[in-house]
Amino acid sequence: MEYCPKCGSELESKLEGGRDRPACPAEGCGFIHFGNFSIGAGAVVIRDGKALLIQRGIEPNRGAWQLPGGYIESDEEIIAGVEREVLEEAGIKARVSDVVGFRHAPGRGDGQANIYVVFRLDHIEGEPQHDGVETLGAGFFSLDEMEEMDKVQTLSTWSIQRALISIRESGLRPDLNREGVNMPGRGWSLFGLNI
Repeated sequence: MEYCPKCGSELESKLEGGRDRPACPAEGCGFIHFGNFSIGAGAVVIRDGKALLIQRGIEPNRGAWQLPGGYIESDEEIIAGVEREVLEEAGIKARVSDVVGFRHAPGRGDGQANIYVVFRLDHIEGEPQHDGVETLGAGFFSLDEMEEMDKVQTLSTWSIQRALISIRESGLRPDLNREGVNMPGRGWSLFGLNI
């Protein structure tokens, strides 16, 4: 990044937060580039002891089986985003109940850092569907069935195992929704890791 995205001035280096960062020298602008970040979300949807998986129809990893999920838009709440992804990729209406875990992938060089949050969602309605383009398959599978399938993503298997353990240890019924705490006036929700 060479120019300020706010005012167009040429950026200079400025010590901010213990690091040299591209910053705008223009008076009154104040832009500092803290890096490129993306947020993704995945969904563990359990129904009758089986978890929802989709088969990727696009690269990278075309043909692999994984949790439904994807990138969250910059103007979208993460909860709405993961629920949208489940509906788009698998035709399932589901509601977020809690957090299973997260993965952080730091950016390398000019790469983009990513936080990927995995949620457990309660199945509301619908049968798995795929569009033949973004997804080649969709269905509910047991862990035993997944062991027999080719190319099941490791993060997906781990997340499903953690969600099932959480349900079993807490005595929760997977059809009972547990909401995050909405923070009034702040535009965000707080979830605890229940593992």
